[in-house]
Amino acid sequence: MIIAMPMSRGRLAGHFTKAQRIGFFNEYHHLVTSFDNPALAGGCSAKKAMLNLIKEQKADIVMVQNIGERMLGKLLDAGISVSQGDNSLGIEQLLTSCSDVSLRLLNASEGRASLNHLKKDGCCSSNGGGCGCGGGAEAQPLLSKVAPDSGIESATRSVKVNYAGFRPIN
Repeated sequence: MIIAMPMSRGRLAGHFTKAQRIGFFNEYHHLVTSFDNPALAGGCSAKKAMLNLIKEQKADIVMVQNIGERMLGKLLDAGISVSQGDNSLGIEQLLTSCSDVSLRLLNASEGRASLNHLKKDGCCSSNGGGCGCGGGAEAQPLLSKVAPDSGIESATRSVKVNYAGFRPIN
């Protein structure tokens, strides 16, 4: 079993794609290898490189504190379990908690809504918006998996955000 953990300053990173490094641990909680996070380069292709790195390292579980709904959906679609942790805990505690299935994220809607994706009117949209990464067809299905009553804001509604906690303000 391989556990991937996005890390910054020797702890679990607060946000998955913004981590400085990604550590890969074995079932004995030993660090097998670690890589600089390719997603730090920014953009869709860099995030795709991060996802590919996790797949190439054959990670079974990814430990996260916060993750976007689109990336969460892509990990789940790839058959990778995602476990939610707290960066106030030590690495050993987090690795031990990976076996607790009650901490698993099971649906893309459990991730945070991508405000940037919504501002771009969807990745690679045909109406001229988007980022131009060439992903096109895979963007819409992930958003359509969100249940209508899940609390995720629609693309047409303006959302005020409290940047200290990245939570919608009512």
